Amino acid sequence: MAPLDAILWSSAALAYGVGDYVTTIVGLRMAGIQEGNPIVRFLSGGDPGPGSFAVLKLVSVALFVAAYWSLRPGFARLVVPTALTLLGTVVTARNVQIIRQRV
Repeated sequence: MAPLDAILWSSAALAYGVGDYVTTIVGLRMAGIQEGNPIVRFLSGGDPGPGSFAVLKLVSVALFVAAYWSLRPGFARLVVPTALTLLGTVVTARNVQIIRQRV
């Protein structure tokens, strides 16, 4: 893996993995907010607990990694962790905004 790829995957792990996970769990447990993603609600049987949400996160990251490895090295491959970083940043920021409104 090239250095740029490692940087992008680190950013994706922080934004999508840690940021979204932590803010979602804080929102669900401390602020009494319901999960907004209908797919996550369906797969978790309602609002996810920390364990089930972690499993869903790991599975979704594994799918992104599989997509990454299925592409030939080059620009297209870099789009995968970049998109995951952007998604994680937007979702984390939105979660923080919702939590701040409730608390």
